[in-house]
Amino acid sequence: MENALVTIEQILAQMNREPFTEDGRLVRRLLCALRPRDPRDVGAAAVLLEALTALLQRRPDYAEALRRHVIALLLAKNFFRLLLDSGILSERGFGKELSRRLRFRLLPLPPNPNSLRDWTDRVFLPKDHAWIEGIDPGLWERLLAALHFERISGEDKAELVQRMETVVVALSHQIAAGGLNPELLRLDPSLDEYDSPFLAQYEEINAWLRGRTAPDADASHARVLLAQCAEVLDKIRRRAHTAGTSVELTYAAIRLEQQIQRLEDLLTLLEAPGIGQQLPILAKLLAGILAGAAQRYSPKALMAATTGRLAYQITQHVAHTGQHYVAESPREHWTMFLAAAGAGPIIALMALLKIRLQDMHYAPLSELALVSLDYALGFVIIYMLHFTVATKQPAMTATFMVNALQQIRNSQQERRMLVCFVGRVFKSQMMSILGNLFLAFGTAFALAYAAREALGWRLVEPAKALQLLQDVQPFTSLALFYAGVAGVGLFLSGVVSGYYDNKAVYEQVSERLARLRWAARVFGPGRWRRMSEYAGDHLGGIMGNAFFGLYLGLFGALGKLTGLPLDIRHIAFSAANTAYAWQSLNFHAVNHTLALALAGVLLIGFANLMVSFGLAFYVALRATRTPPRRAAQQLGRALLALLAAPLRLLTLRGDRCDQARLEKAIEAQESAHQ
Repeated sequence: MENALVTIEQILAQMNREPFTEDGRLVRRLLCALRPRDPRDVGAAAVLLEALTALLQRRPDYAEALRRHVIALLLAKNFFRLLLDSGILSERGFGKELSRRLRFRLLPLPPNPNSLRDWTDRVFLPKDHAWIEGIDPGLWERLLAALHFERISGEDKAELVQRMETVVVALSHQIAAGGLNPELLRLDPSLDEYDSPFLAQYEEINAWLRGRTAPDADASHARVLLAQCAEVLDKIRRRAHTAGTSVELTYAAIRLEQQIQRLEDLLTLLEAPGIGQQLPILAKLLAGILAGAAQRYSPKALMAATTGRLAYQITQHVAHTGQHYVAESPREHWTMFLAAAGAGPIIALMALLKIRLQDMHYAPLSELALVSLDYALGFVIIYMLHFTVATKQPAMTATFMVNALQQIRNSQQERRMLVCFVGRVFKSQMMSILGNLFLAFGTAFALAYAAREALGWRLVEPAKALQLLQDVQPFTSLALFYAGVAGVGLFLSGVVSGYYDNKAVYEQVSERLARLRWAARVFGPGRWRRMSEYAGDHLGGIMGNAFFGLYLGLFGALGKLTGLPLDIRHIAFSAANTAYAWQSLNFHAVNHTLALALAGVLLIGFANLMVSFGLAFYVALRATRTPPRRAAQQLGRALLALLAAPLRLLTLRGDRCDQARLEKAIEAQESAHQ
């Protein structure tokens, strides 16, 4: 730290002695000296910035030298693109912009020596945005105040103002064009039917700029129109909860919001009567522009800025499904048990079909395709029959739980509600698991017993049976790791379900299917209308279950094809396989091998649940823009509550909570979805 402070003073002394050079090397050296060793160390950056401010206040000659170099840099290089684009999404669109940033990482573009934006590219690193954005805005203001920009010459000030006016015109023009984006017009057709504020603000700002020198000129009406533009975007965002959204719509809306905010800042800056009123907006612009310059070529920043709202929309659809998996009354628990029990026999048949397909020794790719179709069709049939697979529930309930917790601001109440919610989810989950396990195990056991006693057939050969038991051993195999791999698939299937639910609404799948004339002639108008409505309402569930089946089949075969330790273990299939193996080996008494296998089945289920729940809970927290540290804390509390739930149930402590608050949270989730 002391070395950095000495370096800063040496650079300022050199600025005081030497004139400005075209490459702005001294300003660049000063900015690099202000960078902390760890970009996330905002405290260290603040100390350096405080030291620079104090030094400028003590040494007016240093302040004058730094001001002279900064103004010379702004006049020597074109800052039009920096002020117009830095911190604002590109007009290229999400796909092209992501491709451009990835290409730049592999092969950087040569810099334009006359561009201030390209100059900043060489100064700032992608991680610099962390300390730039973390600095207190008041500290930026004090630094700018110490430079005394009010002392710059009138000629230089006029030149800078003229360049800013050019940026204002360009921004206003881009906002007007963005307001005609087809994605926006689709959700708000009134923009195309009536006077659009996006177009009106362009005319108003141009009129204001032409008469800006008049005594009574002000940009208040332009600000009103910009506020109306922001209201339109807010209305479109709210409408997206029911009409769906897309990456393109999200990208266009975020870009417009950023442009409107930048234009409002520039208008405030141009209208401010003195440096005292300009300093706050200058500090805000400086931090935003520098942070944007640091992330100009960052694919991660683009993904975070653009896909966050789409992820939020997806989690909203998942949460709406998840609230149906939280049972409260004994009747609801019994209903969940029966729904899960209905899936048990289908799972047992799916497990048997997989065993038989593997025994036929097809070519590897053929086996992969057949096993994947076995899983995918089985899960889709389970869904269409309104049965449930127990381990799919945590990925749904975790998202709903996050949305309910957003209604609570008190940390103590949050912990109490979390324990309460996890307790209810655990009891609901246990009923579903018992339904799956009893019927999957029982059906497999009955099939194997009937085949052996009535027909003399062994559904599973003894060697294969021993392998099936070994596959679920918790301590002598990778069963728990493979269960975690399956848990990832359970989480991803929830994401896929939410994505296609959103897509079905946004793309108007039901309405478009209903317009297929040939289908209406084949199936009949009434029947085809009902089929179209079903497809639109259940597309997410069908695609999510199909994806999970394909995922299980793919990873189960990928390990064999590549030799990598990749496979899956799912509690319901493991239970069915254990039953087939038990009957095949003619175990009439429970021995240690079977006992370990049954323990392995339960631990596999535990790993399935923990991984899928943890991933879904954390992603839902991040989608609601919860800070990473707070998200990690809440995730830890949720997992601990899940671990403690069995003990609370056994000790009859129950899941005491504020029933009224819980019901209020559920109602808030339902109204948000509607």
